[in-house]
Amino acid sequence: MPAVAEGSAGSVSDHLRTEFDALASRVRQQREQADRLRGLADQLEEQTGRDEHLLHELAAVLGLSSQLRIEDLSPRLRGRRLQEVAVEILRSGWGADREIHYRDWYDLVQAQGHKIGGKDPIATFLAQVHRAPGVERLGSRTGRYRLTAVA
Repeated sequence: MPAVAEGSAGSVSDHLRTEFDALASRVRQQREQADRLRGLADQLEEQTGRDEHLLHELAAVLGLSSQLRIEDLSPRLRGRRLQEVAVEILRSGWGADREIHYRDWYDLVQAQGHKIGGKDPIATFLAQVHRAPGVERLGSRTGRYRLTAVA
Protein backbone atom coordinates (compact mmCIF):
# COMPACT_ATOMS: atom_id res chain seq x y z
CA MET A 1 0.00 0.00 0.00
CA PRO A 2 2.82 2.54 0.63
CA ALA A 3 3.98 2.18 -2.98
CA VAL A 4 0.52 3.22 -4.20
CA ALA A 5 0.51 6.26 -1.90
CA GLU A 6 3.92 7.33 -3.15
CA GLY A 7 2.84 6.85 -6.76
CA SER A 8 -0.32 8.85 -6.30
CA ALA A 9 1.58 11.62 -4.47
CA GLY A 10 3.96 11.85 -7.40
CA SER A 11 1.02 11.97 -9.77
CA VAL A 12 -0.60 14.79 -7.78
CA SER A 13 2.70 16.64 -7.68
CA ASP A 14 3.13 16.23 -11.44
CA HIS A 15 -0.42 17.42 -12.02
CA LEU A 16 0.11 20.47 -9.78
CA ARG A 17 3.37 21.28 -11.58
CA THR A 18 1.59 21.09 -14.93
CA GLU A 19 -1.14 23.40 -13.62
CA PHE A 20 1.49 25.78 -12.21
CA ASP A 21 3.36 25.94 -15.53
CA ALA A 22 0.13 26.51 -17.48
CA LEU A 23 -0.99 29.28 -15.12
CA ALA A 24 2.44 30.96 -15.19
CA SER A 25 2.37 30.90 -18.98
CA ARG A 26 -1.16 32.34 -19.06
CA VAL A 27 -0.19 35.15 -16.64
CA ARG A 28 2.85 36.00 -18.79
CA GLN A 29 0.70 36.08 -21.94
CA GLN A 30 -1.93 38.25 -20.24
CA ARG A 31 0.74 40.72 -19.07
CA GLU A 32 2.10 40.93 -22.60
CA GLN A 33 -1.39 41.42 -24.02
CA ALA A 34 -2.15 44.13 -21.44
CA ASP A 35 1.08 45.93 -22.41
CA ARG A 36 0.15 45.73 -26.11
CA LEU A 37 -3.36 47.02 -25.40
CA ARG A 38 -1.99 49.91 -23.33
CA GLY A 39 0.27 50.78 -26.25
CA LEU A 40 -2.67 50.72 -28.65
CA ALA A 41 -4.73 52.87 -26.28
CA ASP A 42 -1.85 55.36 -26.05
CA GLN A 43 -1.61 55.51 -29.84
CA LEU A 44 -5.36 56.02 -30.12
CA GLU A 45 -5.25 58.80 -27.51
CA GLU A 46 -2.49 60.57 -29.46
CA GLN A 47 -4.28 60.21 -32.78
CA THR A 48 -7.54 61.43 -31.27
CA GLY A 49 -5.75 64.48 -29.86
CA ARG A 50 -4.28 65.27 -33.28
CA ASP A 51 -7.66 64.77 -34.95
CA GLU A 52 -9.40 67.00 -32.39
CA HIS A 53 -6.85 69.71 -33.02
CA LEU A 54 -7.31 69.44 -36.78
CA LEU A 55 -11.10 69.39 -36.39
CA HIS A 56 -11.04 72.64 -34.43
CA GLU A 57 -8.64 74.26 -36.87
CA LEU A 58 -10.86 73.29 -39.80
CA ALA A 59 -13.97 74.52 -37.98
CA ALA A 60 -12.26 77.88 -37.42
CA VAL A 61 -11.22 78.13 -41.10
CA LEU A 62 -14.75 77.27 -42.23
CA GLY A 63 -16.25 79.80 -39.84
CA LEU A 64 -18.12 77.09 -37.96
CA SER A 65 -16.65 78.11 -34.62
CA SER A 66 -14.75 80.94 -33.07
CA GLN A 67 -11.05 80.95 -33.75
CA LEU A 68 -10.11 80.26 -30.16
CA ARG A 69 -7.69 77.40 -29.89
CA ILE A 70 -8.71 74.32 -27.97
CA GLU A 71 -6.00 75.08 -25.40
CA ASP A 72 -7.72 78.40 -24.74
CA LEU A 73 -11.08 76.72 -24.26
CA SER A 74 -9.92 74.00 -21.91
CA PRO A 75 -7.14 74.42 -19.38
CA ARG A 76 -6.75 70.64 -19.15
CA LEU A 77 -3.42 69.32 -20.35
CA ARG A 78 -3.19 66.59 -22.96
CA GLY A 79 -0.70 65.17 -25.42
CA ARG A 80 2.52 66.96 -26.17
CA ARG A 81 1.62 69.96 -24.01
CA LEU A 82 1.14 67.65 -21.02
CA GLN A 83 4.56 66.11 -21.71
CA GLU A 84 6.22 69.54 -21.90
CA VAL A 85 4.62 70.84 -18.70
CA ALA A 86 5.25 67.63 -16.73
CA VAL A 87 8.92 67.48 -17.75
CA GLU A 88 9.46 71.16 -16.94
CA ILE A 89 7.84 70.79 -13.51
CA LEU A 90 9.98 67.74 -12.76
CA ARG A 91 13.13 69.47 -14.00
CA SER A 92 12.59 72.61 -11.96
CA GLY A 93 11.20 71.04 -8.82
CA TRP A 94 12.85 67.65 -8.63
CA GLY A 95 16.03 67.45 -10.72
CA ALA A 96 17.41 65.10 -13.35
CA ASP A 97 19.32 62.73 -11.10
CA ARG A 98 16.45 61.72 -8.83
CA GLU A 99 13.83 59.11 -9.54
CA ILE A 100 10.15 59.62 -8.85
CA HIS A 101 7.04 57.48 -8.88
CA TYR A 102 4.54 58.61 -11.52
CA ARG A 103 1.81 59.21 -8.88
CA ASP A 104 4.11 61.59 -6.99
CA TRP A 105 4.96 63.29 -10.28
CA TYR A 106 1.25 63.58 -11.08
CA ASP A 107 0.74 65.18 -7.65
CA LEU A 108 3.54 67.69 -8.39
CA VAL A 109 1.85 68.72 -11.64
CA GLN A 110 -1.51 69.10 -9.92
CA ALA A 111 0.09 71.08 -7.08
CA GLN A 112 1.20 73.59 -9.72
CA GLY A 113 -2.48 74.12 -10.55
CA HIS A 114 -2.63 72.04 -13.73
CA LYS A 115 -5.51 69.77 -14.63
CA ILE A 116 -5.02 66.66 -16.74
CA GLY A 117 -7.47 65.85 -19.53
CA GLY A 118 -8.97 62.51 -20.41
CA LYS A 119 -11.55 60.18 -18.95
CA ASP A 120 -8.96 58.82 -16.48
CA PRO A 121 -6.53 61.71 -15.83
CA ILE A 122 -3.87 59.64 -14.09
CA ALA A 123 -3.87 57.10 -16.94
CA THR A 124 -3.59 59.98 -19.44
CA PHE A 125 -0.71 61.40 -17.41
CA LEU A 126 1.10 58.06 -17.26
CA ALA A 127 0.63 57.40 -20.97
CA GLN A 128 2.09 60.79 -21.88
CA VAL A 129 5.06 60.89 -19.50
CA HIS A 130 5.91 57.34 -20.49
CA ARG A 131 6.56 58.62 -24.04
CA ALA A 132 7.90 62.06 -23.17
CA PRO A 133 11.28 62.94 -24.66
CA GLY A 134 13.97 63.09 -22.03
CA VAL A 135 12.19 60.74 -19.64
CA GLU A 136 13.56 57.36 -18.67
CA ARG A 137 11.43 54.57 -17.21
CA LEU A 138 13.20 52.64 -14.45
CA GLY A 139 12.27 48.98 -14.63
CA SER A 140 9.32 47.50 -16.44
CA ARG A 141 6.67 47.66 -13.72
CA THR A 142 8.05 49.94 -11.02
CA GLY A 143 6.13 53.08 -11.97
CA ARG A 144 9.36 55.01 -11.39
CA TYR A 145 10.86 57.54 -13.80
CA ARG A 146 13.69 60.05 -14.01
CA LEU A 147 14.80 62.73 -16.40
CA THR A 148 17.68 61.96 -18.70
CA ALA A 149 20.55 64.38 -19.21
CA VAL A 150 18.99 65.69 -22.45
CA ALA A 151 15.66 66.58 -20.82
